[in-house]
Amino acid sequence: MIYKKDKDIIKSYFSDYSGITNGFADAVVLVESEKDVIYFLIEASKSKTPVTISGAGTGVTGGRVPFGGFVLSMELLNKILNIDIIRHTITVQSGVSVKTIKETAAAIGCIFAPDPTEQNSSIGGNLATNASGSRGLKYGPTRNHVLRVRVVLSNGEVLNLTRGQYISDKNGQLKLSTLSGKTISVTLPKYTLPQIKNAAGYYNNNPVDAVDIFIGQEGTLGVITEVELKLLPQKNKLIGGVVFFKDMRQSWKFVENAKNTSKSSDKNQIEPMSLEYYDKNALGLLISSYPLIPTYADAAIFFEQEIDTQIQDEALISVQWAKLIEESGASIDDVWFSSSTSSVQETFRQMRHSLPEKVNEIVAKNKLPKVGTDIAVPDKSFAEMLEFYYAQFGSCAMQWLVFGHIGESHLHANILPKTQGEYLKSKELYLRLVKKAISLGGTVSAEHGVGKLKHLFLSEMIGENGMKELSIFKKQLDPASILCLDNIFPKELL
Repeated sequence: MIYKKDKDIIKSYFSDYSGITNGFADAVVLVESEKDVIYFLIEASKSKTPVTISGAGTGVTGGRVPFGGFVLSMELLNKILNIDIIRHTITVQSGVSVKTIKETAAAIGCIFAPDPTEQNSSIGGNLATNASGSRGLKYGPTRNHVLRVRVVLSNGEVLNLTRGQYISDKNGQLKLSTLSGKTISVTLPKYTLPQIKNAAGYYNNNPVDAVDIFIGQEGTLGVITEVELKLLPQKNKLIGGVVFFKDMRQSWKFVENAKNTSKSSDKNQIEPMSLEYYDKNALGLLISSYPLIPTYADAAIFFEQEIDTQIQDEALISVQWAKLIEESGASIDDVWFSSSTSSVQETFRQMRHSLPEKVNEIVAKNKLPKVGTDIAVPDKSFAEMLEFYYAQFGSCAMQWLVFGHIGESHLHANILPKTQGEYLKSKELYLRLVKKAISLGGTVSAEHGVGKLKHLFLSEMIGENGMKELSIFKKQLDPASILCLDNIFPKELL
């Protein structure tokens, strides 16, 4: 266990990609084993010292930013513990990066399907917010790929939870056994969460598997030290491209048609793995790095599809995509297309992934947090939500752009204020967007979590009583109330 207290050395742990810059802590503790975590948490619980868990620092809601107490860094818990090539699983410590997991999986002919934009994020961080990424349309969020978690609670007790081992009863109650033989009883919160892609609030879709309690908990319930993940066989080919549209509504129709077409049982039909949206302002931010982007483009869609060449006809599927593009009103001349696993396709993916990086550069320059939505709504309400977005932004004098996972009815609208006055106005605008999404049955956070920035929005979604239920549930697993305070809900509720 390594303690660091020099303020100049540890200040890098006081921020993440959220733009919050006023974090502080007494020390940073780098743990080197699970035993270190147990010892540290027992001592912190005795003294009621707040503990903020730190992964790779790539979060965007301030989850790892401390306000007092100690930072518990997981960066040295970065070992791959086991690879099972028969079962297609990988077991890793929570500090291992997503990039490392993907590279290790590829070496045995497999993939780790979740594809978050930030490949340097730690897997513990991905579990913390139930991260998803561009391929969530086909493969779902991180939760769908977790088989087992090992968690240290704030009292030092350890849970080793395998999926299917502990399931809540009809009353939402769970009894968990620790490795020391103790029984912990918990009762799930009663609030109702949107039945769509969601990363806001403790998971309570009864019956609940105990594994799922610790996915999306943003470090507030326990410290994940180890995770076993499901891998999938790698397909032979990857086709895709970027389609540019002269009218953004044509791109919305293209996505709708692609999703409807994919419902066919024909093995040679369109089945998108990714459908990603760029609006005109997003393209404007990218054009300096990708000068061939057409200046007339009002929007663009990045699409991907995996092809198993042993049972699927790549050429036929490519023709299907071309037909769909033309039916949407775009021209084939307005498409960057790749029909292989070549570097061209990787360039398309990097173009999509570079957008958040460019946004973060502007945030750092402005020295103010971005106001970025993580809203998702039911598919049936998506067009209405999009129209509302652009109606609100029509009179907005601030810099803004919209991009993201349009295939899942989940977009990121980023407002980039340059002054404190603009920042306050952007928060008011965000609240209007949140209220509209909630009225449509949507969520305030689909993949980034609530962190320290979105308490108000979560309260709008689950109500005052729901917020109180969050604190009650936390205290069942963190009786000392020391873990990641102010993540998900205000610490004053404890």
